[in-house]
Amino acid sequence: MENLTENLSFDLGVVGQTMNNTNKTSRYFSMTGHRRAVAVVIGGAEAATKTTKIEWLQATDAAGTSSKAVASSSATGTSGTKDTAATISLGSVANTDTVTINSVVFTKAAANDTAAGEFADDDGLVLCIAASSIADQVSATAAGNVATLVAKDGYDITLSKAENAGTITLATTQSVTISEIDEEDLDVANSFEYVAAKVTNTGNGINAVMIVRDNKQVGVTQNAAATTAL
Repeated sequence: MENLTENLSFDLGVVGQTMNNTNKTSRYFSMTGHRRAVAVVIGGAEAATKTTKIEWLQATDAAGTSSKAVASSSATGTSGTKDTAATISLGSVANTDTVTINSVVFTKAAANDTAAGEFADDDGLVLCIAASSIADQVSATAAGNVATLVAKDGYDITLSKAENAGTITLATTQSVTISEIDEEDLDVANSFEYVAAKVTNTGNGINAVMIVRDNKQVGVTQNAAATTAL
């Protein structure tokens, strides 16, 4: 049985760091012997509606000589849309305010009514989620007027709100943004065989970038502090 590390190369593009309305570019990786590359941006805490954009760059060597963009290769993720984990702060919520989780609307009310999707506080919202059609998509816990949501395997979390009388604060705590390119996207005829991922963040969150390349012609020697073989 083959190990994934024999067919895929995993490389650290950008170590986890705060990106405060700025951008970072990974080092350049050779596409020789590889057919496709994927940039995976792992995001931490971020205010709602902030964006994380991936853009691919190509160059003629590992130093980034003659760097230019790879056409039509960008991808943009928005906080609050397809998150891995998120929080809903209800310290100033008022009756009739609503929060929508994966298209299901929950309404602040004087008392909990899970059948009607009505909640009195963070504990009530957790109960409503558990009784709703998204119970198999999202797990939720409550503490200190905050409901913490975690997407279950195979799902993600999209949030929105309507503040009719109070204030609801939505925030991302975990997110993933992915962009993939093919060697055919590169200007190989002019020796552009190295790629890097540029990540631009409009918020103030921590992001890390992993570059994954598949094996086309040659075996991959994985560089890591420790590996386990099958």
